[in-house]
Amino acid sequence: MGEKIARISITLPEELLRELDRSLKSQDYASRSEAIRDAVRDFLANYKWRSELEGEFLGVVVMVYDHEVRGLTEEILEIQHRSEGIIRSSQHLHLDERNCMETLLVKGTAEEIRKLADRLGALRGVKQVKLVVAGT
Repeated sequence: MGEKIARISITLPEELLRELDRSLKSQDYASRSEAIRDAVRDFLANYKWRSELEGEFLGVVVMVYDHEVRGLTEEILEIQHRSEGIIRSSQHLHLDERNCMETLLVKGTAEEIRKLADRLGALRGVKQVKLVVAGT
């Protein structure tokens, strides 16, 4: 007998759902569920990889967020100020009238950098946070 399947419900903004549906067609996914399962697997693999990092390293934290979410910009700045010991440089780019991209060049322990990426990723209005390890 196969793996047990659990049914869940998710809430998405309409534009995100339309973008998902367009993407599914171009990638020949059989269903939304199949694509979302792949996305969850990717999320968990990335989490596992980040949680297993150890020691000192250099990296880049890339974040995309909606700057119109009330209080978000201030929260991001506060987190960055509290992390000034590991943030070596930052760059800000306006993607469109609502969305911004921030890149943070970081150097520190895996635990410090992981906490920074996790704190940023947990904020409401942050759409994406990626951590790229560039070396030690």
